[in-house]
Amino acid sequence: MSFFSGLVTGLAKSVDDQLKSDILRTQKRMDGMEQYRVTRRRTELEREAADTKKVKEAIQNLSQFVDGDMWKATQLYATGGSTLSGANKLYDVLDKNRAALGADFKIDEVVSGLNATRPEGISEADYIANFVEGAKVIKSQGEMKGSGLLAAFGGDFGKTVDKRVEEQAPISESKYGILTVPTGQVNYDKLIERQKYKKDNRIDYDSFAEGYAKFDQAIFYEDDLDEKAKLIKKRDDLYQKYLTDKKLSKSSTGKADSLFSKESITKVIDLANLDSIKGAGYTEGVGENLKVLLNGNEGPVFEAKMQALKGLRTRFKTETPETEPILFNALKAEEEKQKFQRESYISKQENNYLAATKDDATAIYEKYQTQDTTKQLFTNLPRAASTEAQFKQELKAIKDTAKKDGYIPGKVIEYVAPNGRLLKLIWTGQSLIQ
Repeated sequence: MSFFSGLVTGLAKSVDDQLKSDILRTQKRMDGMEQYRVTRRRTELEREAADTKKVKEAIQNLSQFVDGDMWKATQLYATGGSTLSGANKLYDVLDKNRAALGADFKIDEVVSGLNATRPEGISEADYIANFVEGAKVIKSQGEMKGSGLLAAFGGDFGKTVDKRVEEQAPISESKYGILTVPTGQVNYDKLIERQKYKKDNRIDYDSFAEGYAKFDQAIFYEDDLDEKAKLIKKRDDLYQKYLTDKKLSKSSTGKADSLFSKESITKVIDLANLDSIKGAGYTEGVGENLKVLLNGNEGPVFEAKMQALKGLRTRFKTETPETEPILFNALKAEEEKQKFQRESYISKQENNYLAATKDDATAIYEKYQTQDTTKQLFTNLPRAASTEAQFKQELKAIKDTAKKDGYIPGKVIEYVAPNGRLLKLIWTGQSLIQ
């Protein structure tokens, strides 16, 4: 009996010692996490205080332009992009213009749309806090269980850590982004940089668009290659001036007027198309009154117009659909138009082929080649290492045969590519196009 009594007593003491050890281990872990969390919290609070000071100084600096009105100054801060760097940059621009213009500087002319009506129940401290991210809160709750035997008793020790951290480094509720701050419109045309640029880069036209159109038309009519090159350079120099002026004149939203109207870009595209094919024997007439001699010359004309379109995209390669939507919509429309013209031509030749061979399967229609005939051109070709390489190899075989056998320009060639896709190509006399 005494033996079993001693055994139970020994076990109880053993468990008691283990539990005490687990409690100490848990406490040590809690202390370590607490110290880490407090250090992180204080770093965040220091960062928040530093940012608050910087934003306050920036808004106070901007208030100089609006007779000390902190609400209007807050709107100027938002006009600068709601960032410290943007606000300071706007301050530098306004300060430079104020220094240069003196009494002629009027903030309402330079920045329009500032709202004088203050929001109710919002303090000037809230204006500042609106642009400062509050200290980040890192929670330990739910992330710490007791060690060893202590885990069996349950309990959220992370919650206790959070409470201790809050006692040592309390934070206030963040007010970041609580306000909807109106933004003004920077009228860049009123700024001295734009005025100086306009003065130093005067053009003899009412607008850049007018000047560009006149140069483009003069280039079309000029047959002397040296003079044509000079005109192209003048047109391109004018375009670069337009880009610089556009950058200076754009509003705070980043939008600016387009160089083109729908009518003017259509004119540019038409002239590019005509210029690509005139003098090559595919037109007749004078000036813009050219008649395209398409019948029998479809292939070369299609290719020339495609190259003209590529040339336009290269000419305006610095633009994007966002900066020049009218231009890119017109280029896309022209691509679709050319594609439709080619597909209509291909369909016409296929119908002519079917009509020619309807009653005589052995009849030959020179402007249409079926996929079976094209496939025979690859009989002696070695297999390439990849589908892409095979594709290039087969296209070269078609081109070589077209040149050697003297295919008629405009001939449609059916071709099943290595990926199984049926292509219908047009032989231009020099190359293959779809």
